[in-house]
Amino acid sequence: MAEQRDFGAASYVAAEALGQPGQRRFRVRALNESGEAATLWLEKEQLNALGDAIETALRAESYQYQRQPLDDRAPDPVLPLDAAVEMQIQQLSMGINRDAQQVVIIASDGDPDELATSTLTVAFDYRRAYELRRQITDTVAAGRPLCPLCSAPMDPSGHVCVRSNGHHPH
Repeated sequence: MAEQRDFGAASYVAAEALGQPGQRRFRVRALNESGEAATLWLEKEQLNALGDAIETALRAESYQYQRQPLDDRAPDPVLPLDAAVEMQIQQLSMGINRDAQQVVIIASDGDPDELATSTLTVAFDYRRAYELRRQITDTVAAGRPLCPLCSAPMDPSGHVCVRSNGHHPH
């Protein structure tokens, strides 16, 4: 049976990567106002697409980010080790709640037509969305450098570039 869960408004949301470049796993972690934590595991491309979608949506909403003074910022919370919800994301959608000025993420761990699919809805304000977009950009960019010729990721030992006919390691 399909399970749908409304996580509610997130008081904290962050993106991060675990592991060494080339072998990293990506996740978005959220904490709601009830103290429950959610961990959404994504592919790098999904995380990057989420960041792009957030940027596009905030631009369409004409959102102007106002930096908070450092002494007004709350410290990042300590998230529990065991998340109330942990999902490997297969499908990811995003929308805007204009009335509440929130970004809404709808994450699913399977095909919506399957009976065993779980869906989670998480909402967070525009400020958190803007900050999440910046984190996503930094997280994705911290990976392996790209080859200047073919744009494929290079391993620390280099790689055989297809644009150089595979004859010249870079």
